[in-house]
Amino acid sequence: MRWEVTLSPKGQVTIPKEMREALGLQPGDHLIYSVVDGDVVLTPKNVNFNDLAGLLGKPPRGRASLEEIDATVLKAGGANASDTHDDSQADAAE
Repeated sequence: MRWEVTLSPKGQVTIPKEMREALGLQPGDHLIYSVVDGDVVLTPKNVNFNDLAGLLGKPPRGRASLEEIDATVLKAGGANASDTHDDSQADAAE
């Protein structure tokens, strides 16, 4: 699917209703903007904490800080957005 939006004078865009519904976005959800090969990729930052179990491995000096966890989640979100080698619809950002 493909949507066209217009950048406002304040640098804002509105995510079309159909896109919000397709992605399950709700007011207050966080999104990650990434630039991949010159294209802007918008990724929902919807994180199920059960999916994060073991993501950081066993910390060498005790528990991971919230900052370390946040940095790892952002890194994983960007990696997932740019890894389209196994996606059937890899042309979403065209």
